[in-house]
Amino acid sequence: IAARHAAKLEDAFISLLEETIGSPDADAKEEDRAASQPEAIPSARAASRRFDVRRMFSYTRRETLELVRDPVRATLALLGSVILMFVFGYGINLDVENLAFAVLDRDQTTTSRSYVLDIAGSRYFDEHLPIADGADLDQRMRNGELSLAIEIPSGFGRDVARGRAVEIGAWIDGAMPTRAETVQGYVEGMHAHWLAERTRTSGDPAAASLFQLETRFRYNPDVKSLVAMVPAVIPLLLLLIPAMLTALSVVREKELGSIVNFYVTPVTRLEFLLGKQLPYIVLAMVNFALLTAFAVFGFGVPFSGSLLAFVIGAVLYVIVATGIGLLISTFMKSQIAAIFGTAILTILPAVQYSGMIDPVSSLQGASALIGKIFPTTYFMAISRGTFSKGLGFTELSPSYIPLLIAIPALLGVSALFLKKQAN
Repeated sequence: IAARHAAKLEDAFISLLEETIGSPDADAKEEDRAASQPEAIPSARAASRRFDVRRMFSYTRRETLELVRDPVRATLALLGSVILMFVFGYGINLDVENLAFAVLDRDQTTTSRSYVLDIAGSRYFDEHLPIADGADLDQRMRNGELSLAIEIPSGFGRDVARGRAVEIGAWIDGAMPTRAETVQGYVEGMHAHWLAERTRTSGDPAAASLFQLETRFRYNPDVKSLVAMVPAVIPLLLLLIPAMLTALSVVREKELGSIVNFYVTPVTRLEFLLGKQLPYIVLAMVNFALLTAFAVFGFGVPFSGSLLAFVIGAVLYVIVATGIGLLISTFMKSQIAAIFGTAILTILPAVQYSGMIDPVSSLQGASALIGKIFPTTYFMAISRGTFSKGLGFTELSPSYIPLLIAIPALLGVSALFLKKQAN
């Protein structure tokens, strides 16, 4: 109290506080000095909120360093798509070859045996031991031993020689409808071939001319599933992995709490989103190169179109794919939710509504709408067009337009939801 020349202890304590933090008069002078320059702070703040490439690349560099330091994510980003390409390429196979079949021949004539030999001589069919009776037929199809059973009625040879109508039973395992339809087409084709040969050997030229039907397939003359499915798997993988990694990059910031740094810095939402997106665009293009090389040299799928048109389409598509990941990340708060959400929201529409299996033109209602707005639909056309149909930039240009429109739309919506979360 004596040192502060105060009358009481309370006055001495207030004097000590003023000496430590500054007097109210000094604070008032500082406020007056700041008020005398009202335009300095707003102008500096406005300048800091303009788009700055350096700030954007700072986030890009930071994200790249995190990828390099995380070997699990780096391995997934580089080799995940190739591994899945191998699995899908050999796993999704709709070819029907070496089909197990057997015959219940109730006629046992030369004509019935020639019919069976015509089918067994094809590479699509693998003949098993003959069927004894109807119960044996049912049992062997029930346990999965046979996929096709041919039942030839008694009197088959006699009725054919006399020109009478004859019915032959073809029992097909319909547990897999798509495969069953393929088997049905093979059986009908072999039956038509046998009829044509039978008519030609009968010596009636007029009747033989009725069976002169020749079929040719364009773009995939051997009708191989691998040639059709591998170009379709590339868009699927370029959507799943990049979108998932991009979503995780933002959601991880939320889990760790480091996204607060973005909210309190002068970085704009666009700089933040693009900075996060760029490393995964580069990684996706590396995956694109690996997948294309694996398709051509690993699976032996011929590439007959314009490589430049394919690359341009891939660049646009991976930007859209990573943009989808950014959009999904704005709704997710945990990395587990981001993984499951991205997988569901990308895989299901890409497989069901993009024309991978069924043409988009055959879809109806809501599924047709999803097919027309989903970006995989358009890159699917680019991939198959360049691989199988020999298309170039001019023919594929209509497929680029929806991808170009989707890029700013995804970034804008993601920035909007990011702003709402900041508020």
